[in-house]
Amino acid sequence: MKDKLKAFLFLIIICNIIMSIATTIFSICSNSYFNEYENLKSFNNKKLHMNDDFLLIDKVYQDSGPEGTNMYFDVEGIILSDNSKVVLNVTKLEYLKENVEKQPLYKSKITGDFFLKDAPKEYYNSEIRIFYFKIYLKFSFYLIIGVIMFFVIRHIKYRKYRI
Repeated sequence: MKDKLKAFLFLIIICNIIMSIATTIFSICSNSYFNEYENLKSFNNKKLHMNDDFLLIDKVYQDSGPEGTNMYFDVEGIILSDNSKVVLNVTKLEYLKENVEKQPLYKSKITGDFFLKDAPKEYYNSEIRIFYFKIYLKFSFYLIIGVIMFFVIRHIKYRKYRI
């Protein structure tokens, strides 16, 4: 039983390392490192940091995620304010309003990300959980770097006085 627990914890740590490195590097390369923090700030004060907009839906299709797992739906459409095309990921079709052609949206003034406006509380809670998880991954990246540096310095000191 202890070996299974150790193997499970080891697997979780390895997955955390891989995901935190990938998330941090991708965010730095795409110049969106602080987007999650800024989106949380937008969610907390919608009147100040959000614009109202509408999405004219072209098509809705179920995205087959890795290995055919259907994780979410992609909603493609055109934004009314600037006639730009956007793809919005939605986990449940129930989040969309009954009017399938026109959806009210929030657009973050800070990041430019789009969110459903009249969605249930469950939608906003899941978005906030995703933001906090990404912030955790970015924070854990620096903890991982610190632990690696600690072991490298310890190894160098051990090798220096061994000779």
